[in-house]
This record gives sequence, C-alpha cells and structure tokens, in this order.
Amino acid sequence: MQTRKSLRQFIAAISLRRWIQTLSLILANAYFLSWLRFIPCGFLNCSNCALATFTCPLILLQRGAIFISMGMLGMMFWKIVGSIIVALAILLLFGAALGTWTCGWLCPFGFVQDLLHKIPTRKFSLPGWAGWFRLPLFALLVGIIPYLTRSFAFCDICPPGTITRLVQQASNIPLFLRAPEGIMALVSISSLGLFLFLALFINRPFCTLLCPIGGIYGLSNKFSGLFLGIKKDDCSLCRLCEKSCPQGLNPLEIPNHSSCTRCLECTDHCETLKVDLKNLTTDHKFEGHYHVPQEPRKGRAFRLYLYLYL
Repeated sequence: MQTRKSLRQFIAAISLRRWIQTLSLILANAYFLSWLRFIPCGFLNCSNCALATFTCPLILLQRGAIFISMGMLGMMFWKIVGSIIVALAILLLFGAALGTWTCGWLCPFGFVQDLLHKIPTRKFSLPGWAGWFRLPLFALLVGIIPYLTRSFAFCDICPPGTITRLVQQASNIPLFLRAPEGIMALVSISSLGLFLFLALFINRPFCTLLCPIGGIYGLSNKFSGLFLGIKKDDCSLCRLCEKSCPQGLNPLEIPNHSSCTRCLECTDHCETLKVDLKNLTTDHKFEGHYHVPQEPRKGRAFRLYLYLYL
C-alpha cells in the first residue's frame, strides 16, 4: 500500500513538460510508425536511425545541396527543389506557430540535456549573444559545406546523430547513411562528449550554441503565434522569473529572447508572466508583452538581425 502511494506521489511530481518530452522521445523513435518517414520532423531527431518515425529536415536540405553540387538539378529538379521547399516549410511553420516551444517541449536531445542539467553541480549561464551564430552555422554546415564537399557535414558532428550511429553499430543494425570515418569519427564522438559534459554545468549548451533548428525558431520568437506575455504594471520587480530561468535570461526585459526555450519555468514562479496566443491577423504591437521600437529600424540588415535575436 505504501509502495503504491509513493508511486502515485512520484508520478504526480513529474511535470507535464517531462511527460510530453518523454512521449515525444518515444513517438519520434517508434519503429511501428516508420511508415511516416516521408514527413519532415519539426525538431532535431536523427532519421539515420532505423527506429526514426520522421525525416530530419536538415538531411533533406544537405541532400539537396549535394545533388545540386553533383549537377543533378536538371535530372531531378522537382524532387530536389520539392524536398528543400518541404523541409524549409516545416521549419517555418513550426517557428511561426510555436517558436522555441518546440525545442523546450518536443526535442529529444534537448530532453537529454535537461536531465543531465538536473545533476547537482555548479551551474553557469551563457551570455545573451551566444546564440547569434546559429544561423550563420546553419548556412555553413547545412548548405555551403555540403555543396562544396558533397558530404553531410552537419550529420557528421550532430550529437543526436552520433548517439544513433553508436547504438546501431553496437547492435549491428545497418545505417541509412555512411558513418564518418577516421578523423571525422573522432570529431563526431568528441562533439557528443563535449556537449554532454557541458550540459552538466550549462543549460542546453548544444541548443544555445550550435543547433540550426533552434536558431530558426529563436529568430521567430518575436512574432510566433505562441509567445510569452508579461503584465509590466503588475510586476513587483522581485526577479523570481530571472532566478528561475534555466537560461539565465530576464523575462521582464526581453520576454521572447531568441535563447528562450519556452520551458515556462518563469510562469510557475510569477503570476505576471503568462503564455498567450497571438492573433496572426492583427498587428504585432502588443502593449506590455515585449518591447517594440516606436520608430522602424532603418539602415543595416545586421541591426535588424540583432533586434530579432534579442
């Protein structure tokens, strides 16, 4: 009887977010749903695994760049262009609708990093500008390098992909894509080990520093349908929201920062913060939700890039 009571208390103590993350991890790697593999996934999950349910959109984009480099655009125009358009459309759709909520609640590797970060160690926060380089890295690792080298450059260093390869090779399950060899195999394993180690001290280091999908969704946080609102007139400046943020952000200053993963920890500690749905048919200037300059920013595109990323 006592055991059942303890089990019920344990289940009740697990947050809704953890249940959704666990369910997402299972469904994204459910072999009996592999017939859905033609659908691109809205978060980072390696489809080089035989268990994967969906296709990784980054693989579609890299494959398109490789085929174009090989001069196959004329022979397979609609297949190449179609796969690129579908992959980008999925990313833009998830970004416009949910922003980084997809990262915080659905991404399996983000879930792994969250669990590692729960281990009691000294914690550190990355500076706000740490995520600025994700979009340039997206262009470099998913487009430019695959085009020049005709290789899946991002897959070679992708930590979820490395986990997939190690598990399948240990189980003698064939891979859909060639595994990196020699120095690239060492780089791949070292990348995985580094980010898993950093996750003990820094919340979601891979998501903040390198994830291309997180870079796109972070950019869309400013205008996504799901956003974080704050009643600034009711704020008592207790800073509990900032202290509870795993990313070390200040939701009062920038509620929809590009590095925010929409974990909603801040909303559990403060009643003035809430999740809201934006009416996409109206203007984006929602008073009290986040700062919008009164004058439109003119000049360099880099200034607009920084605005969207802050």
